[in-house]
Amino acid sequence: MTLRKKTLLLLCAALLGLAAGAAAQTADKKDCKDHPLFLTRMPGYHIADCKVEDYGVYEFKAPNGKRIPVEGKFTYINYAFETPGKNEPSALAILRNYENAIKQAGGTLLNSFPNYWTNGKIVKDGMEVWVEAERGNGRIWLRVVEKAEMEQFVQADAAARANNASTTRR
Repeated sequence: MTLRKKTLLLLCAALLGLAAGAAAQTADKKDCKDHPLFLTRMPGYHIADCKVEDYGVYEFKAPNGKRIPVEGKFTYINYAFETPGKNEPSALAILRNYENAIKQAGGTLLNSFPNYWTNGKIVKDGMEVWVEAERGNGRIWLRVVEKAEMEQFVQADAAARANNASTTRR
């Protein structure tokens, strides 16, 4: 076999290996997508689960086991590493990536627990967005609350209640 044929054969094998690796990547869970605040995600992760609530609450972690409840549009994304334990980014690398992204968006870091979780807040154009990234066991749990007031749908009439109460007492 000539050197040229060997080189071509090795090149084809390498391309097939790359294609197989790309095809082996796990697809994101159906109807799940990254939060628009974060333009990219950590390499090697796919979305294993997600949840979006138009109005919800999440209690962000604070020191000494305390929690800070924030209400608004709540987004939860669970990222899973393709091959846990093999070349997985360190906890520090993951948390620093989210911390730097929060700061790049003009945000402030609020609380953290080394190698486990970090959170922060971004206030821009009258909008307040809270973010918490938590990692462990090949997972990243991302929680985002776009702080907002709830839209009130249910209305009550106190006068009708008072009238109803007075007629039932007779």
